[in-house]
Amino acid sequence: MDVRAILKATGFILILVIGIPANLSILMSFFTSAVSEKKLMPTDFILTKLSFVNVVVVLVRGIPQSLTAIGMQKLFNDYGCKFVIFTYRVCRAMSVCITAVLSIYQCIVLLPPTTKFMALKQKVSQNIFLLFLLLWCINCIIYIPAGFMYSQAEVNSSIPKYALNLEFCFVLFPHEVSYRVNGIVYTFRDFLFVGLMTLASSYIVIILYKHNKKLQNIRSPDQKQKSATELRAAKAVVILVTLYLVLFGLDNAIWMYTLSVSNVAPAVSDARVFFASLYTAVSPLVIIGTNRKIQQKLKCTSANIEHNKRESSVTHIAMSKEEKNY
Repeated sequence: MDVRAILKATGFILILVIGIPANLSILMSFFTSAVSEKKLMPTDFILTKLSFVNVVVVLVRGIPQSLTAIGMQKLFNDYGCKFVIFTYRVCRAMSVCITAVLSIYQCIVLLPPTTKFMALKQKVSQNIFLLFLLLWCINCIIYIPAGFMYSQAEVNSSIPKYALNLEFCFVLFPHEVSYRVNGIVYTFRDFLFVGLMTLASSYIVIILYKHNKKLQNIRSPDQKQKSATELRAAKAVVILVTLYLVLFGLDNAIWMYTLSVSNVAPAVSDARVFFASLYTAVSPLVIIGTNRKIQQKLKCTSANIEHNKRESSVTHIAMSKEEKNY
């Protein structure tokens, strides 16, 4: 196995090892909260959706990339390729959209508590499910051509000019027009939501600066704690958006480079795929590190597991003594 294959396999295995348990921990934490508290706050609902699409991206992209890196070939037939490519592209697009929605929603939460803005906050909270349903439908429609019409497991001869070689599958566009339209639509969608999250995060940073000054003059403990909670949530969103913008910038910088050269080295393509997938593994770590509700749930779960282990050990010792006495 050459150095490129080793680095590729190591990178995607790390994404799997980190991304799957981290995202599942978030999902289980919010699931137990929803069951115990009989409700889920809008921010928690958004983070649940983000973790769900992230774990799907890790599975449908990380596993095939890791297996091809260690030499396995022909992982899927045509139907398998269509399912994997469609699922990956839709969930990756939803990851972008959900991060943007999270930043926009946090902006709305931080708006002044006037009658007009309170009505807006309530309306957005009530219709957040419909918004996600709309985003799912739009992204599914956008990715039907590349996911179902142009995807296949193998090519008969040499790889055509307007094709994407994913190593485990191929996306073969019939002509230049479909290839360029496909790229323009995806690029427009990504830059639209990246622009929205950038604007929203910039507004959040301004609000954070103002709130920090205001927080110093607040004397009421309850009001101070409430403001501190809002600030902590806003800071978490800014960190998430900043992380996405950095990885998005690396992804697109590599993409711009590939457009400027005639022959793209396989290692360059691997790097772009890796950076495009890295957000799904790193973002849950940011969420866990900044969300106290998740931290408390994980501590409770850990404490319960430790308690059960101790009870099992005590029971085992007691039974051993009884058997010995008997």
